[in-house]
Amino acid sequence: MKKITCLALLALLFVNCKQTNSNEEVKSETKPTDTIAVVKEEKKAEEKEDCKDIEVEMGSGRECILKNTDLDKVYQNIIKNKEVEESEYFLSTIPAESKSVEINKNGLISIEYQITKDKAAISMNYEGGVTEVTLEKINNTVKRSIYHYAD
Repeated sequence: MKKITCLALLALLFVNCKQTNSNEEVKSETKPTDTIAVVKEEKKAEEKEDCKDIEVEMGSGRECILKNTDLDKVYQNIIKNKEVEESEYFLSTIPAESKSVEINKNGLISIEYQITKDKAAISMNYEGGVTEVTLEKINNTVKRSIYHYAD
């Protein structure tokens, strides 16, 4: 009788271990699928951008043509994706008219917004240089230029 009880307990233990391993295998199989989906989404985002690096005197820059978007979305993405250092000091939305905002934190002295029709030029004035961000609406695309200049 003791042998039968021991065998039954061992059988239950074996079945329970087998189920736990099956559940772990199912979990591990779903993770690569999620990773592939994220990679595909990133590639789609990259396909909407046509970027090129620009060499300028005493600095560097990057120009991108972003299709099927508007100035506000591109501006929000700069803040959200931290495409420019200290973008957290940007105003939450593009101002309706030109203005200057004093910052005086992390070496950033001020941010100047020059607003015209279909164009926003943002100058970030540092103790050691300037970063310029220009957003220009052209039909249903936006040209985003980011230039870094040293003093």
